[in-house]
Amino acid sequence: MKILFPRCSRLFYCFLIIGAFLLQSFTSFLLAYAQDVSSNRQLTAEQLLQNRRSIKNHLHNLGTPDKPVSYKCGFAISAALHNQWNNFSSLQKKEINALIAVPEFQKSRAIGKFRFLYDTTGLNEPALLDGNYNRIPGTYEEYIDSLGRIFNEVYHVEVELLNYEAPPFEQGESHYRVFVTDMSSYPGAYGCTDWDYNLPPLNSDGAAPRYPCFIELHKDFSEYQTKGMDAVRVTAAHEFHHVVQIGSYGFRDGEIPIHEITSTWMEDVVYPEVNDYLNYLKDYFEYFSNGLSFNYCDFSHLGYERCIWAHFLEKRFDRDIIREMWNEMRTLTFLSSADAVLSNRGSDLRTEFSEFTRWNYYTADRADLINYYPEGDRYPRFQPLKQCKFISISGTAGGDVFALSSSYYEFIFAADTVTAMVSNVDVNAAIQKNGMTRRVDVVCSSNIPSLPYQEFDNGLTAKIFVEDTSLWRSVYSEGILRDSIPGPVRFAVSLNAAPNPFRLADSKQLRLPIQDNTASTATVYFYSSSLSLVFSKSLPVSIAGANRIIEVQSSDLVSYLSSGIYFVVAKTKKNEFRWKVAVIR
Repeated sequence: MKILFPRCSRLFYCFLIIGAFLLQSFTSFLLAYAQDVSSNRQLTAEQLLQNRRSIKNHLHNLGTPDKPVSYKCGFAISAALHNQWNNFSSLQKKEINALIAVPEFQKSRAIGKFRFLYDTTGLNEPALLDGNYNRIPGTYEEYIDSLGRIFNEVYHVEVELLNYEAPPFEQGESHYRVFVTDMSSYPGAYGCTDWDYNLPPLNSDGAAPRYPCFIELHKDFSEYQTKGMDAVRVTAAHEFHHVVQIGSYGFRDGEIPIHEITSTWMEDVVYPEVNDYLNYLKDYFEYFSNGLSFNYCDFSHLGYERCIWAHFLEKRFDRDIIREMWNEMRTLTFLSSADAVLSNRGSDLRTEFSEFTRWNYYTADRADLINYYPEGDRYPRFQPLKQCKFISISGTAGGDVFALSSSYYEFIFAADTVTAMVSNVDVNAAIQKNGMTRRVDVVCSSNIPSLPYQEFDNGLTAKIFVEDTSLWRSVYSEGILRDSIPGPVRFAVSLNAAPNPFRLADSKQLRLPIQDNTASTATVYFYSSSLSLVFSKSLPVSIAGANRIIEVQSSDLVSYLSSGIYFVVAKTKKNEFRWKVAVIR
């Protein structure tokens, strides 16, 4: 039996079930909504079923009166219900099927590769909107015509132009089914992608399970942030990409954010003029600025707000890199696949996440539309985790942050401000969803600390203090406060030297990645642990993948270096970069 959408309650049903995972009673469920979709705290199957029976007589929306839960896409809800399906008994499944089954739609039309099921009268009747976003009576067929044109256009772009693998049809179908219903009772929900929970996956090869999907779409989009046909366009691009993900590459259990990151990004790829994704960025720039893991997920932060990660990768590399990650996600987790693909591109996840942290500084009034986000002037500012007013010879700002996180620390002076952009790059802990925090302290001082540190034009230095420096990256910006005197922003960053340790007998060169888009040459200095200069040379800066690289040949060093720890400094015209390298002869 196919599980179809009920006319008004299916999304709520799914939301209620997953919310129940975290709640101890139906009363508390009225007062709070789920905070973590990966929580292991669950009610019994019978308790979940009882909550479903309560829908008719109780709730119409989750959350509280002053803070209702709002969600763009019902995919996460469908995914959670699917995850719990095997926890129900056969009798319970039968009852659930009866509860969520619906009558046939009044009409069905096939247009191109899609079949649209809809009503011509009643609550679910679709309609076009006039210039004031009011429904135009009797335009249900014109609305379906528009859906047909848009969905086939989406297929053309996503499958035929971007080369994503065409998803399979449902069993017995020769078109992708789209149900048109009234979804206005569920705040913010534009559409939903789902599949039949009674059927096994298409594959049994141990890779991520694949399922043929169908889509539910709103009947007119008259009450949304983006309205009318523009809402139809981005919803079609978003939901069909879920169909592609689940049908062609696999359902990533417990990794809802990557599904939503890529679907929300795809909206802007197919329809760049709409920009609905801008509505969700505030949740990232404000909420994740407190040191939250990039891998975090709750019902208010399902991944739409992190779509800028895909925008970042597209600008740094190209659009194909997202598809390459989905190819890897057949067998790897989201973060593992990202690291694998980036390694093939000459980089790695640690490097790119640090760069992503830096890019998020150049938004709003600091936007650079050429070198960073093309629409960055429409993004919010990434908020500092801590601010410190510098009134003595030293100031400290710090925080307790999670694995794979970004956090900013601002030092405010009379005329200047220094911002430390700190990335925790503990990828393994993020993959394991380790919930422990890590302490980082940034010290800005008029004294010169031990290496490595950042030195600024105003004579101050900055240095981060952490337990394991290999799991952290820091970028510093120094600029005149824009509130008073306009001026440029300068930065310097040191990424990983490789290989490290550097074995002179085995490695042909030491690679020093830098972030300086204009540098063509750099002078490299090697200092011993006692800070004695033992080698220096002017070297060319080359482009390797997304990075600029300085290559120091082993043959140049073998006569100067013995085994030990060396401080390596590279100076370009604009910036200075430092590394700590272990050398083994």
